This record gives sequence, structure tokens and C-alpha cells, in this order.
Amino acid sequence: MIAAASAAPVLLAFAAASGSQAVAAAHTGGDPSVFSTSLDPVPTNRVDAHGSASVRLVGDTAWVTVRVRGLITAPHAMHIHAKGEGECPEADDATKHNGRRSMSTTDGLGDYGPVGTSLTTRGDTSPASALAIARFPQVGTYTYTRSIKLTHDMAMAVRHENAVIVVHGIDYNGNKKYDYVLGVSDLSASLPMEATAPALCGPLDRVGDH
Repeated sequence: MIAAASAAPVLLAFAAASGSQAVAAAHTGGDPSVFSTSLDPVPTNRVDAHGSASVRLVGDTAWVTVRVRGLITAPHAMHIHAKGEGECPEADDATKHNGRRSMSTTDGLGDYGPVGTSLTTRGDTSPASALAIARFPQVGTYTYTRSIKLTHDMAMAVRHENAVIVVHGIDYNGNKKYDYVLGVSDLSASLPMEATAPALCGPLDRVGDH
């Protein structure tokens, strides 16, 4: 679902009803656990936005909620990263891109690790959809909810607090669009780096069992 009215025609709703959660619990076994994080601006990327995220995990099924406010109106890829340090990058991880100090996705890879789950609005959620730009939120203020079947490794990464939510897409030069001010993306030669650079980041921490 989208909180902002302007986003309603763009992002599909994937709200999970409590009844379906109970059915999932019955099939997967175990009590659900909740993990959450604040999504803070990635250093050096000139992001004036904020957000939050939570994951309710039952077995390998996750009910994911991501709330973002203040990014530009453009596609924003989102992922659960894992198998890194379970942290967000710091300013000294940034390097120069097109002569400008900024953070690319690969600059922060050692901190948050590679993509484990793509938080797409529909269809595949594997790392293969990491750059499926048309299937991510297309606006800068939104609420995303979706029920996703994680791989067992990713579910365990969340449980062990080694999972990080990253929202991509920045406006480094403040012109309200993605361009090549930072050069070509380190992830795809067909995209500018602004489109794939990390904007918001937060490590998922356990907040209690329900």
C-alpha cells in the first residue's frame, strides 16, 4: 500500500491480513519474531530523507514494511542485504566517482553485504531482480508492504541480525532527477550512478517475539 495519495496509481499493495499470517505460522511452525530499523541517510550522498523498516518473520516467510519520506520522485530499488558486517557504511567508505566523493553500492558492500532479497512490488524477489527498476516504488514518499518467502539462508541472516535494508536512488546535485553527475552506475552500464547509489540504510535488529 502507499501512504501518499500520489503514489497509489504506481505502487501495488501487498498488505498481509492477520488471518493469512496465522495460516503461515501453522504451516511453518514457530513463533513470529519482529525486527526493525530506522533508515538513515547514507553519508556523502547528500540525501535529505528518512524512513523505517520492519520484518515480521514466521519460519522463512517475512512480512516486510518499508516507509520512506523525502526522496525524489523516481524509481527506488530496495533490498535486504546480508552476509557482510551487518552494518551501514560510514563516510570513510566513500570514494570518488566522476571526481566527486560519494558512496556507490559497491563502496558499502563490505558493510551490508550483497543483495539477498529484492523488495519488488510484484513478481520475483530474488537477487536476479536487484535492478528490476519497473518493479520497485516509483515515488519518493511511500509505504511498502509485502509478504515474501525468503530463502532459508536469508531468514537465518535476519534472525542472526546480519541483515540490512538498503534503499537506492539519490539526487546528488539536487536537480530532482537521475543524471550522470557521478558517472555510470557501478552495477549497470545502462544506468547513472545516482539511480543505484545507496540513499537510506538501516540494520535490522530484533525487537521482540510476539
